[in-house]
Amino acid sequence: MTGTSADGEPTFTTSERAHAALVVELLSPVIPALAQAMGPKTEAVLHNLTTMPNTIAAIGGTLTGRDIGGPPTDLGLRTFKAGWTEHLIGYRSETADGLVMRSSSIFFHAPSGKSVVCLCVNTDIGDLKRAEEILHAMTAISPGAGPILDAPPGKPAETFPVSLESLGEGILDNAINGAGVPVDLMKKSHKVAVVEDLNKRGFFTLRGAVDQAAQRLNVSRFTIYNYLNELQAETVE
Repeated sequence: MTGTSADGEPTFTTSERAHAALVVELLSPVIPALAQAMGPKTEAVLHNLTTMPNTIAAIGGTLTGRDIGGPPTDLGLRTFKAGWTEHLIGYRSETADGLVMRSSSIFFHAPSGKSVVCLCVNTDIGDLKRAEEILHAMTAISPGAGPILDAPPGKPAETFPVSLESLGEGILDNAINGAGVPVDLMKKSHKVAVVEDLNKRGFFTLRGAVDQAAQRLNVSRFTIYNYLNELQAETVE
């Protein structure tokens, strides 16, 4: 019968052991090739759980320094004790000397449903983790440095126009869009706010900026000067 021994560990029937032996016979020859196919830093290990504690029936790769006839891992013992049957995919594991790996345990079941064989695949991800850290550092975006780098969500803090005209147009577009009102519906307060924004952006240091702003806001260049004077007077006050 399928069940557990006196100390609570799983026991196996003759048919379950025979099923495990058949799976091992079929898979063992391809284990080294599987490890090679998955890369130079991958180890594939086939465990026959019915031969506990000497479970390693085949191995390809040398990441963990084990060999045929070797024992399972501590996780292997826990899953064996618990009668675990579900695959465990992509978990973190680590060797005694600190090698970090991405591991997966794939279980093969006898007709009874009990796990009798486990294929473990371990991949050294140390270099990938270091590359991930470097890429993260190189692609990290500063959250801002006060008003200079602050930008609306999803907007860059800096753009690279190819001409003075495109620089001015880009600044104008941002300021007008920031007002949230179409130009033909703007009141004086909206236009003054746009001019104030343009002034803060350094727009009026550009050649022809006053005429450019006047054209986009449908006012005269003198009106732009008046807005700037009003803003300067408010600052002085």
